Amino acid sequence: MTESPLVIVAMLNYNRASDTIECVRSLRECTYQPLEIVIVDNGSTDNSLNILQTEFVDITVISTGSNLGYTGGINFSLEVVRRKNPTYVLVINNDTIVQPSFLNLLVEAMERNTTAAAAGGTIYCFHDKTKVWYGGGRSHVSVAESADVKRVSFISGCLILFRVSSLEMIGKEDERFFMYLDDIELSSRILSKGFDLLYVPKSIVYHKVLGETESPFKLYYSVRNRLLLISLMNSGVSELIARLYFLTAIAVKLVVWKFHKPLFYKAALLGLKDYFRGDFYRGKGFDFV
Repeated sequence: MTESPLVIVAMLNYNRASDTIECVRSLRECTYQPLEIVIVDNGSTDNSLNILQTEFVDITVISTGSNLGYTGGINFSLEVVRRKNPTYVLVINNDTIVQPSFLNLLVEAMERNTTAAAAGGTIYCFHDKTKVWYGGGRSHVSVAESADVKRVSFISGCLILFRVSSLEMIGKEDERFFMYLDDIELSSRILSKGFDLLYVPKSIVYHKVLGETESPFKLYYSVRNRLLLISLMNSGVSELIARLYFLTAIAVKLVVWKFHKPLFYKAALLGLKDYFRGDFYRGKGFDFV
């Protein structure tokens, strides 16, 4: 029998050791082999690194040394994992719980579709396992309509199986984003390189989200990174129209937030300022609190 291709999990942790431990335990129930797990602590400010190194003496647990953000942390993780020469790298959020067969289904889909650079599955909400958080659509909340593997235009960064041989052509995560909306840019770039993205509905994980409620922290990145996304994915007249539309909408909201939600006002204004002065690559989500 032909041996199955090696998959290595690259998992980021930032101040959430308990979530990481639960995720790893669920991964250890996977029916797919060979499978290795690498945990990368992204400069946690609590005792996460020591907790994880003590809990998992048989797993590689390393530290970035500082908070590189999601994008920088993923790039760091991919560099570490690729030295082990896997066929596939699985990037998965540490606040997920997986079904035992999820990885078998992702690998099978990738093996059958050699033009695909990455694949993702259905992501349900952990607190309500009937609610789809990502089901193949461009937005997170969408509906998994059938069991058939589909080519899609967007895969959520929460769960991505990458074909390692495609990574060099695709390139790294754009670290200017730091976090949020980077998966939209990455999905678009993968397609622009001529690769396919696959959605595998029967590959199921559960994400510990309690709803995509807005917050000043998320709003800062939403404003700054949305403008960055517009500039990267559009050009000429289309970029101008998209930018004007977004700035007009934000301007109206700023008037409202200034009087009714001052933290939202500060977050959005800081996001605008940082975009126009080119202040990227680092997290500033708490500076306005």
